[in-house]
Amino acid sequence: MNIKTTLKSSVAVAALFAVAAPVAIADETLSSGNKNSLTVSGRVATALWYADDGTSTDSFITDGAINASRVRWVAKGTLNPNTTAGATIEIDTPTTNEAGAVGLGGVALQTNVTDGTEVAGSAWGIRHSYVWVSHKKMGKLSLGQTSVASDGTGEANLTGGGFAGVNMLGSYGSGISFVETTTSAAPSASGKTIANVFSNYDAGGRENVLRYDTPSFMGFQAKVGMITTGNWDAGLSYSGKFGGLQVQAKAGYYDGSMSGATNAPIVNYKASASVAVLHDSGLNAAFNIGKQNLQSSDNAGGLQATIEDPQTVYWTVGYKAKIFGAGGTNFEVSYGQTDDKVYTAGFDDTDATMWGISAKQEFDAIGASVSVQYMNFELDANNAGTALQFDDIDVFVVETMFNF
Repeated sequence: MNIKTTLKSSVAVAALFAVAAPVAIADETLSSGNKNSLTVSGRVATALWYADDGTSTDSFITDGAINASRVRWVAKGTLNPNTTAGATIEIDTPTTNEAGAVGLGGVALQTNVTDGTEVAGSAWGIRHSYVWVSHKKMGKLSLGQTSVASDGTGEANLTGGGFAGVNMLGSYGSGISFVETTTSAAPSASGKTIANVFSNYDAGGRENVLRYDTPSFMGFQAKVGMITTGNWDAGLSYSGKFGGLQVQAKAGYYDGSMSGATNAPIVNYKASASVAVLHDSGLNAAFNIGKQNLQSSDNAGGLQATIEDPQTVYWTVGYKAKIFGAGGTNFEVSYGQTDDKVYTAGFDDTDATMWGISAKQEFDAIGASVSVQYMNFELDANNAGTALQFDDIDVFVVETMFNF
């Protein structure tokens, strides 16, 4: 499949959604015998995308990337006028062709991914499985597998776009290896994929946690968590509006000092912060930063001299428009840079940059959207002080999303 075929197919997919007639939405709320309610929701994401690593090209039809298909069940009950309780189960669905597993294989030894063929579907994956109780004045307590207190603190974004660059680790093409072109000889496989060298370094993720969320006060909210590994974390967020300007700000800290194996580097801590603004005109912007602090787990410091603390910065500007009656049309331009994620011998001082553009059309009547994205990934690195050169990786995506 070539780029012409990809573009023709992209137009066909967009046209299919554009002419789709509004459909009736069924009531997704169920009631059980004990008067608790159960809400079922989720989404199905699919994509048609094309990639070029400078040596080989191919087109793929896969599931979504960071916006993967999933389904969730949320149960909720009322204890009294001030207190509610509930439980949530959310799982990633098995995929027929995983976006992060396919890649290009035009260079010898580039065997870490499958070239242009179907990849066996992944199994069901648990995202959330937890119970919670919430009091209007006292806050909320959650227990189980879910977001820790600092999760998402490096991902503030108000673009409404389809671009997942803010989480570069999970982008389309994340399984593709960079092709090294340092010498005048034939290009060689680096063995380093987009996922190996990029990350947004959001402080937290999803783990087994006991988390407390304060009530929101004047737009501020704090969270703190005790994680099953013995680690802890905290997050602070703010959301408010000043005149015609909506503001979202977050910051988080994750203490990882209780994790790690003997004589191996561990994440001593992770920290992230982000801010996003949206004007009533539709213009918006966001800035995100994240960092890890690494150390030797045996506290001897033997590895510290050769390990740099990795970090990332990311920014985006966008515009939310109303061009068609079907729903909003959102545009976005993004740039991100991750430094020093790779610290293996003979391959260090990595400087990975990406930039991208996207346009997303929403179809409110059927809970669907179609987004078009282009991303460029670039890598610089060193081998014992000698600069290494790599071809860029280009990825063009048409992603469809159907929410229910």
